[in-house]
Amino acid sequence: MKTFLWYDLETFGLNPRYDRIAQAAAIRTDMDLNIIADPILLYCRLSPDYLPSPESCLITGITPDKVNADGICEADFIKRLRAEFMVPDTITVGYNSIGFDDEVIRSTLYRNLYDPFEREYMNGCSRWDIINLVRATHDLRPEGIVFTTRNEETGAPSFRLTDLTEENGIEQEGAHDALVDVYATIAVARLINEKQPKLFQWALAHRGRRDISREIDVLRHQPFLNTQPMFVSEKGNTKPLLPLFYETEKSAALYCFDLTHEIPSDPHGTYQETGIVRLMINRSPFIAPLSVLDEESEKRLGFTRREIFSKAGKAIAAPSLQKAAILGAKEEMANAEQDPDLSIYQSFPSDHDKGVMANIRALKPQDKLSKGEHLFDNDKYHKLLWRQVARNWPEALSEKDRESWKNFCALRLLNPPADKALTYELYMRTIEEHLNSLDTDAKAKMVLLKLREYGETLYREILE
Repeated sequence: MKTFLWYDLETFGLNPRYDRIAQAAAIRTDMDLNIIADPILLYCRLSPDYLPSPESCLITGITPDKVNADGICEADFIKRLRAEFMVPDTITVGYNSIGFDDEVIRSTLYRNLYDPFEREYMNGCSRWDIINLVRATHDLRPEGIVFTTRNEETGAPSFRLTDLTEENGIEQEGAHDALVDVYATIAVARLINEKQPKLFQWALAHRGRRDISREIDVLRHQPFLNTQPMFVSEKGNTKPLLPLFYETEKSAALYCFDLTHEIPSDPHGTYQETGIVRLMINRSPFIAPLSVLDEESEKRLGFTRREIFSKAGKAIAAPSLQKAAILGAKEEMANAEQDPDLSIYQSFPSDHDKGVMANIRALKPQDKLSKGEHLFDNDKYHKLLWRQVARNWPEALSEKDRESWKNFCALRLLNPPADKALTYELYMRTIEEHLNSLDTDAKAKMVLLKLREYGETLYREILE
């Protein structure tokens, strides 16, 4: 039976490859959005090689002492969550999840010796993110749903869960609590399914790469609509795109041209400069045929089907929009991350290494290092294995390994590998600056005092 698993994460930072999960919640519903199982709420303990972002803790109110008292180790945490994700025929759904939460899940799976992608396609499973459906509802079929709140900085419509729930009379007390946000996401989905069922079912049926690719006619360069945050304006988030070509024969990267943009003379530059969009069709984008445009949505968005087709004919023939011109202008990729914790996309596990991972996961903690040593084809998994045991089961380490682990933690606290990650000095200084600020209220000070205490404990245990 197909089901939805609605989920949300609260994290200790904003870097999905480096930062850790604080809290996860999930609720399973049937395809009619009726809840069919008890909600899941999990906290994930922190290991002493990592410092949380004080700003993130101030937003969520979740502190290290909370997760270390009520949580489970990361290995057990992700095992439990993965089991839910991989129940046969599960559609895992979030709100703005594919760009962040899904990436955090991938990195957590990877750190704990799982194939980070299996849960997205095995057992008939798939994933979805409804935030672009919400944006498309505003742009194309807003009848029955209130979208009056605007982003104060951009003047564009606000799609924050708290704004949507408040405007539409949906109860949501305790934002930035994972379970509360999951209930709110389900409520917003029910609202759209009730008021605009055709749009909801269209998005659901066209969430996957194969379904999307069947709707996009690249050979005949047929324009289509795409809704995404990059297109944000006072009018909405939907633009007409002209499909140009896939990056390679089997690539999920589709190059398109925004037909509201001036045809560029030079394809080198940003989207704002060129109008060239690299659309990843494996990330559940919202797409729709031009036929969905009615007179009201044309007025709302500021373009018509007639204008789109007229512009498309000129754009197809433009030399600057040919494949060689666009790919020749691509900037070189940044240097790959070198630290094994961060190099999830630098190489993928072989079938042999996947088998080794499965065998090691079945072992007792005290046997994982001795029986898993030197078995992987890729050496980075040996390093990840040692770190996993140390982070989750430090009691299983030998005396020599315990000393190595302490040194590893000290290095991480003083010189973390991720860009913009906090050093111990900056962590403590940030806390003091917030404590001394007149803008910090009593509730925030309680969070900050707990963070300072955690930092002082790490200093005594690791750095002193």
